[in-house]
Amino acid sequence: MESPVKGDFRLSRTPATIGGVDVPAGTTVMVLNGAADRDPRRFECPNEFQIDRPNAREHLAFGRGPHACPGGPLARAEARISIERLLGRMQEIRISEPSHGPPAGRRYDYVPTYILRGLRRLHLEFTPVDDPGSAPAMAPPAVAPG
Repeated sequence: MESPVKGDFRLSRTPATIGGVDVPAGTTVMVLNGAADRDPRRFECPNEFQIDRPNAREHLAFGRGPHACPGGPLARAEARISIERLLGRMQEIRISEPSHGPPAGRRYDYVPTYILRGLRRLHLEFTPVDDPGSAPAMAPPAVAPG
């Protein structure tokens, strides 16, 4: 849903028109990957997390073409393995309402920067998978460093 990098800068080598705006050669432009990933002309319901979206691989979280992040494939593999391991140990993972508010009014504190996007803290609550012979237990909120 959120690109780890909010934007990047590019230099226009040739004159171009982008979104109806003339960009002369030699102009520095800031490319906002996260905005491109929310383009309703490109992604149906762009503000919804849809893991089975038909064109999910077209998102720009790791760039595209010659400007693609070389760590993208490793980050995707790490994310997949981490999520599989977490889901294998939890019956339910939810965002902490006392810390972040109810679903319709979530509040998050982001690191103040123009380039990177990151939460200062994310409070999660979860129900661990029951061990044989143990009663279901609620784990305390987990805090992921921001």
